[in-house]
Amino acid sequence: MTSNFAVHYTEHLILLTRLQLSTQTKSTSDRDALKSTHAMLQGSPSEAMVQESIDFLRTFTTRENRPELHSDSEELAFYNTVVRKTIFNMYALAVDLYLQESSAAQLDAEWWADIEQSTWSVASYLLQSLPSRLRRVLQLIQTRKMSVRLSTFRPSSIARFYLDAAPLRFNAFTVALFPYLRDQSSALSSFSPVTAGKSARPDSPVTLVQKIRDGVMHSINRVFSLLLFPLRLAREECQLRRKELERVRDERAEVLGKLLELRPSLANALEADYNVSIIGSVINNQALTTFLFNFAVVASGDVSQKVALPLIEQLLGAFKNHRIMHDAYLEAHDLRRPSRLTLLWPRLFLLPPLTLYCAKYIYASRATLADLTLDVLNTVQNFFKGWLFDPIRDVLMTIRTGGEDGVIVSREAVAADLDSLERMTLALAREKLSYDSTQLEALSQQIRQGDLTAVLKIYEEDIKNPMKSVISGTLLRSMFIQVQKAKVDLDQALAGIDKLLKSQELTFAFVGVAPALAVIYVVGGLLGGLLSIRPGRYGGKRKKTSVWLAMRRIERLLLFEPKSSRHRHNTEDAHSDAIPALTTGLLVLSLAQLREYALMSLPARSRLREGFLEDIQDLEDPGLRRSEKLRIIDRMWKSWGKELGWSDLAGGGSTR
Repeated sequence: MTSNFAVHYTEHLILLTRLQLSTQTKSTSDRDALKSTHAMLQGSPSEAMVQESIDFLRTFTTRENRPELHSDSEELAFYNTVVRKTIFNMYALAVDLYLQESSAAQLDAEWWADIEQSTWSVASYLLQSLPSRLRRVLQLIQTRKMSVRLSTFRPSSIARFYLDAAPLRFNAFTVALFPYLRDQSSALSSFSPVTAGKSARPDSPVTLVQKIRDGVMHSINRVFSLLLFPLRLAREECQLRRKELERVRDERAEVLGKLLELRPSLANALEADYNVSIIGSVINNQALTTFLFNFAVVASGDVSQKVALPLIEQLLGAFKNHRIMHDAYLEAHDLRRPSRLTLLWPRLFLLPPLTLYCAKYIYASRATLADLTLDVLNTVQNFFKGWLFDPIRDVLMTIRTGGEDGVIVSREAVAADLDSLERMTLALAREKLSYDSTQLEALSQQIRQGDLTAVLKIYEEDIKNPMKSVISGTLLRSMFIQVQKAKVDLDQALAGIDKLLKSQELTFAFVGVAPALAVIYVVGGLLGGLLSIRPGRYGGKRKKTSVWLAMRRIERLLLFEPKSSRHRHNTEDAHSDAIPALTTGLLVLSLAQLREYALMSLPARSRLREGFLEDIQDLEDPGLRRSEKLRIIDRMWKSWGKELGWSDLAGGGSTR
């Protein structure tokens, strides 16, 4: 992240370090050496490259001792270009160095903060760091030639293990387990593991039950305080390391902000030197020397040289010493997060016995597990066959055939009942009413339409003399015809229902296969989330949360100016529209995180990514004031908050 940001932040200055020749002259050894050094400086900036160019410039004849250099425009142009490129590389290395150190300090501080916020994380950290703590205790025992007896492990001895007889005076063993107590004992007055004395109640008559209860509660409090005291010490250790890393981050960020404030000065110096070198006259290094002097004041604080080349050498040496001192400080105060082996050793320690136990259990239960596996396979097979493949096949068959067959009653059965009703009615009309062929044809049409008026008239006459009609009349025939008519009506009603069902047959088919598809979708999503290594949309929830926190941190920095540990800003500066160096450095840390997120997680060649990067570039512009950057932040909340899910991460809808 840091190297990419340093290149991005200084890339527009590269044009001012390029070589431009107006004439071609014959080759010389000095000119070839300058060309070789110039070609070497075209790569990515590194300390080795800068050291090599400094060594070359030191051995190369100076301009004052070589008057012929003034008359050789090409050699002069090469020389000026090498000097400009060396200074530019030094500046890029400084930006990269302080950005890298401050970013690492911020990441480590966030890691310690995450550990500090969870009691389970604190307990895990205490277990993970237990070997190193015990090693320090053993070294203490060997150094002082102490003896360890069984009486040491009594409860009273364990209580004295933490504290000496004097109030809040930590034992040497406790300091060996928690080295930060050596300098922080006075800050832990509330961390006493035992309650001093007995109950603070005034002397008054109390019952025996109250005395027993108070004694039991007092003993329980002592035990719990004793058990939780190491966790409280570990939490305090994490808190102190986080605060110290934040202090280191602020110091590096303040220097980084001052370096970024020198960028316009560097651009002006390079541009002045570049314009002079183009016309081929003698270069005036006063602008570059002034920049180098200010650069050295910011980076090292001590300037013993006032010439360009010695200043560059002094800066490079200061960078090397600073890197060594920075690493030594972090190691001496144990501020870095534990190594990966330290974090994983409990799992690695428990993995072999757990693996052996699982293997023995699986081997002993192999028959049961085999049956269970077969049952699972059969269940899965039946599920896919009976609830997925067969319903899908029925859907395809329904789409292909169109549903010609009836679901409740067939078309032929309805037609047969209707024909039977027609024959029965026509026969009765022919015998009783003596209808001719024309009347019978008309009656047939009425029957098809459901009209049985003729039969009903005969039925009305028969029921006038029911007994006579039953014996010698047609009452029974007319009643049976009406029963057949009711059957036909029932068939037609069922046919209507059948038609309705046939019109929705495809819907019912999809309803039958929908539960299986829903189960497969849910199970497939869960398995995909567990087995997939691809992040979610826009980098996943974790990255979007970190970006949301970075946005909030940027807005807070612009609203509330942080106080430097070296200088205290007065009230006028705090309310001014200018941005101080510390705020600039901390802004750069968050902006570098946003730029890395945009380049790594947002879709390439998309309007989202391009617009997000444009907003970041606007925030990086040192010419914008505080109020203008706050308006850009407000625009980013409005433009990208909904798309990137920032309102959901904040726990509610956006109010902007």
